[in-house]
Formats: sequence, structure tokens, C-alpha cells
Amino acid sequence: MKQILFYVSILCLITLPEKGWSQQLDEEINPRNALINIGAKAGGGLSQFSRPGSVMTGNIGAFARYQALPYLQVQFDLQYDVFGGSRTDLARDLNLFNVGGNSFSDAGIAALEYQNRQVFMHAANAQLSARLSLPDLNNAAIQPKLIVGASSAYIFRARENHDSYFIFNDGTRVILSNEWEEVGGDYKTVNLAAHAGFALDFNLPNKEVFSLEFIYQRGFTDLNDVQFGQPENIVGDLNAHRFGINFSYSFLELHLK
Repeated sequence: MKQILFYVSILCLITLPEKGWSQQLDEEINPRNALINIGAKAGGGLSQFSRPGSVMTGNIGAFARYQALPYLQVQFDLQYDVFGGSRTDLARDLNLFNVGGNSFSDAGIAALEYQNRQVFMHAANAQLSARLSLPDLNNAAIQPKLIVGASSAYIFRARENHDSYFIFNDGTRVILSNEWEEVGGDYKTVNLAAHAGFALDFNLPNKEVFSLEFIYQRGFTDLNDVQFGQPENIVGDLNAHRFGINFSYSFLELHLK
């Protein structure tokens, strides 16, 4: 009986400090004892292609944030995204519209120009980010974070907004403003990009977190998929650049133990 009590005492001396050390390490990694945070986010900003001319954009979605190390969070976002930019004016080749012997020239139209062109791409975007911070600020009310990451977007729709200028043989001009055209066939369906920025995390008393992010994103994919046609639609790379402000709110904590 004494031998049994001796071995039980030794086992307690070994396991209890180890358990306390494990709890202390977990508290250092995540002082709120929540290894995964689930939340929603939304934002907006300015987007343009690799040429002047910006458009207003927006995004909305959800995220999961994992506390990997005391100074590192890994975040995965899945969101609906709209981005794009302006295109150069285009003088349409009316010969392309000859169908069955009928043409614009038969209607007295000498030229057709598309001006003030803006393209909006609708995409499902998957984004992976590393959020870096100082461990000493883990319990602070406001915690700054450095963000770097990459994303892949599947573009399922592209629309162009433009003003159509019809020029007739007698010099008369007719303007049709704010026209929309489906142009998905002119652009690639996958956009790869990298992003960087910073965030301010506001640790609320109820253990939920409100975040304000300032992000710059650069696309690496030449989105132009027009292989032949008029030079205005072919010449030059078409990479998407954007600057946005995101608001996120984590409302659910998942524990791994």
C-alpha cells in the first residue's frame, strides 16, 4: 500500500506542473482562451487597372481567424467581391456589325464610339492572410496588426458601363448614356493577387473583436482575354490594383480543447 501511495505521489508531482505549464503557454498564445474566431466583414474602396481611372468597389463575406503564435494570427476569408477599373475609349469598327447585307452605314451612321468605359467584375474571393502583432499588446484594448497575404478570385461576371456616341453622316450626334453590356468573354475568370496593410483590433469587454483594416491589393493576372480585334481592347496588360477599408466583427469563439 505504501508503494502504491509513493508512485501516485510521484505521478502527481510530474503531471501537475506539466499541466500548469501547458495552461500558462496556452494563455500566452491566446490570453482570451479562444483559438479560433469566426466573424463577418464588409468593406469598400477604389479599384483600377494598370492605367488611370478608378471605380468604387465593395466586398462582403465571412472569416475564420486562428491564433497560431503569440505574435501571429492566420486568417481565411471567403467573400463576394466587386472590383474593376476604367478602360480607354473605343471607336467601334462598324464593319464588324454587317449582318446579312445590313450595316450601320445603311442607316446613315458614320461612326460609333464608346466613351467613359468602366468595367465591374463580380467574383468569389478566397483570401489567406498573416496578421502580425506584438505579444505584449495581446491584452490591450486596441491592438495594431500588420497584414500580408494572397488571394485567388473566381470571376463569374463582368459588366461594362459606357456612353454610346452615334455619329451620323450629316454630322448629327446621338448620345445614349449609362449603357450596360455583358463582357465576361473579354476577361479571364481567375485573378491571383497579393495584399498588404495594417489593422486596428478593438478588444471589446464581451471578448468579441471589432477590426478596422486598411489594405492595398495588387493583381498579378493579366485579365485581358481578347486575342484579336481592335487595338484599344488588346494593347497593354490589365492588372487590377485596389485600396480598400474593411470592417470586421468576430462574434463566435471556438475552443480546440
